[in-house]
Amino acid sequence: MLVIPIVNKPGSKIPYICIALIAINVFIYFFVQSDDNVQREKAYEYYETSHLMAIELDAFRDYLIANGENISEKDLNNEQTASQLRARMFADRKFHKLLTENQIIQPSYPQFKEWREKRDHFEGLEQVTVIYRYGYSPERGNLLGLFTCSFLHGGIMHLVGNMVFLWFVGAILEKAIGSILFALLYVITGICASGFFGLVYPLSPGPLIGASGAIAGLMGAYGVIFTFRKIRVFWSIGFYFDYANIPAILLFPIWLINELLQLGMSQNNHVAYMAHIGGLLSGMAIGTGYRFYRKEGIEDIFLQEEQKNELELLQSSGLEKLVALKLDEARIDFCKVLELEPENRAAIQQLYTIDKTRPESDDFHKSAHRLLRSFQKENQSDYLKFFEEYRTTTKKPRVPMDILERLAHYYLRSGDFKKGSACVSTLIKRTPENIKIPGFLMTLASGYKNNNNKEQAEKCYKLLASNYAISVEGIAAAEFLKRH
Repeated sequence: MLVIPIVNKPGSKIPYICIALIAINVFIYFFVQSDDNVQREKAYEYYETSHLMAIELDAFRDYLIANGENISEKDLNNEQTASQLRARMFADRKFHKLLTENQIIQPSYPQFKEWREKRDHFEGLEQVTVIYRYGYSPERGNLLGLFTCSFLHGGIMHLVGNMVFLWFVGAILEKAIGSILFALLYVITGICASGFFGLVYPLSPGPLIGASGAIAGLMGAYGVIFTFRKIRVFWSIGFYFDYANIPAILLFPIWLINELLQLGMSQNNHVAYMAHIGGLLSGMAIGTGYRFYRKEGIEDIFLQEEQKNELELLQSSGLEKLVALKLDEARIDFCKVLELEPENRAAIQQLYTIDKTRPESDDFHKSAHRLLRSFQKENQSDYLKFFEEYRTTTKKPRVPMDILERLAHYYLRSGDFKKGSACVSTLIKRTPENIKIPGFLMTLASGYKNNNNKEQAEKCYKLLASNYAISVEGIAAAEFLKRH
């Protein structure tokens, strides 16, 4: 059974660590492990062609007979039976341990020297691979492998399957717990998964590889951290599949039972289900502790997602009503959008378009002011162009102080001193104590002077020197007047 959560997109926050982990796993498979397949093929080709397999299969048959099984030599000549015996031999960890310790084919046996030479050569070919060196082997006790095995994969489908799960589970989980803790969770649960496998199978030669143990840990944490929040999942049994909305906490028992069932049916399967179970349990434990301390932050993620979905529905509804010319109904929808997200530029623009049909209404002026305030500061030309549209649309434009200050700044900076002067004059009348006025007057005076309009420049300097004498600009104006 396959169960994958498919809801809760990472939104505007990019899951950098999740993407980095996927990139690292892919890079290692294609560039670090690139020669492993060739090397393994060479090793197992030697294993067969050197008759090492035949020698060890005979020894395995004797081992089974010594343990009470009745296996004749004819069984080895039957391809189907021989194939089953080979699978059993590769999966029998106790036999492998005894074999490598020279307790199956002992030094006193006639074929020992030939077997030992071939076995050493075969193991030498295996040990060259990255998987052997950095995969985890409980039998060898290579502790570094507890960590490194979570970044190695045995094939392209092994890699793709794990990376798909990592993205679906990891992207939202990183957003919930933060990038640093997410990275630690991947590493810690990966180590716990490998360690649990080693505790259950201490004689396993390995090597254990794959990110699935760490991903199982993320899945365990996912189910516990999001608990009773309903999430959308894709599930399949065989060829049948469907979607369902279930509480996140149910994912943990579903995944755990699935792994236990797979373990019970696996026998000779090479999938390390015990590592998956170890990862799930460790992820659940860490997720439980995290949820206890950070419950509010987790809830915020879902509230943001729900708000985003509501925004999308309201915007879509508003646009449909606008196209159908149901302006009042559309206006209600866009007002609701702005209640949820006051800086939503699209809703501000649509609200202005609707209110523009009634240019003398209070709503139109409010919508125009809101749209003017939404302009980015670098959009000077667009800002002035829109203000001119607003000014000519209504008979009596209403210009609040903050917009008036911005207009004065933009007109003066663009060299339109006539309109800039009008804005500054209005500011002086409304709020003569405004601290921005001296700067505007000095800019205006400099502009007039550079355009040889000495009369207007002198008026600005005199106004500065008399009304704003203690300002930096007023002092500079007084000095200028003395010199001229």
